[in-house]
Amino acid sequence: MQSSLPSQEEGKSGKYSDATGRRNIIIAVAIALVICLVYWPSLRWLVSSWMSSDYYSHGFLVPIVSAAIIWTKREQLKTGKPSLSGILWIVPAAVLYAVNAFLEIRVLGPLSLLVLIVGLIWLLRGSRTVQTLVFPLVFLLFLLPLPFMPDLAYRLQEISVFSSSRLLETFGLPITSAGSEIYFRTDVFSVGIPCSGINSLVALLALAALYAFILQGPLFRRISICVLAFPVAVIANILRIVSIIIVANSFNVQTAVGWYHDISNPIFFAIAFMAIVLIGWLMKCKINYGLLRK
Repeated sequence: MQSSLPSQEEGKSGKYSDATGRRNIIIAVAIALVICLVYWPSLRWLVSSWMSSDYYSHGFLVPIVSAAIIWTKREQLKTGKPSLSGILWIVPAAVLYAVNAFLEIRVLGPLSLLVLIVGLIWLLRGSRTVQTLVFPLVFLLFLLPLPFMPDLAYRLQEISVFSSSRLLETFGLPITSAGSEIYFRTDVFSVGIPCSGINSLVALLALAALYAFILQGPLFRRISICVLAFPVAVIANILRIVSIIIVANSFNVQTAVGWYHDISNPIFFAIAFMAIVLIGWLMKCKINYGLLRK
């Protein structure tokens, strides 16, 4: 007769497994607490930047999206093995942190944290785990408030005013421009920094990266989709400005700068994303539904 009770060895194995699991959780929580303590000033600055800047108002969503992608890959992460090569990532993370502390280049603090996370994953779970998580880890770069964004916004403002003015002139409208202003008959349309398209550009780049991630196809084609998101966003914003002045010409200025101005932004953002989807289709990249089900 066979006993249905677990053997002594099986019991020991189960207890060892449970103890190991609890130990790993305790270690992970301890590491997370130490990291939060060390990087608290950088984390506080990061959240403050998200809350105060329209460029990075989507920053709160970035870690959530990365975490969701990592969750879909949880079964693939169970086979990782520790690797001392991860220390090679921890060293540059420490250098970035030191430069941030001494030179007060604030963006280097969160960047140091991202590099450290890669190093710790490599150290604890090996290079294969890092390869599995390469996209959600790279996607975290979208949460960094880059210091050149104000300059880029100013350049986009110049491009938007110049290009939209020239395009409106081809339609036969009496248009002149100077600086950030477009003159249409007796009315003046000021294209401020928020209307430069910088907000839509950052959001569209992040969305294009997610779209390219779920596609099947050669890597260079999917990277091309992300790169082409930049000119698509710029063109969409130019067309938006053009449409506002056309509405002013066809109806009245109050309508153009009122409700139409408000709804035109999401409309042209949707059009821009549809253009990205069309580019993916023209490149013969198909959605990887298997990836979404993992």
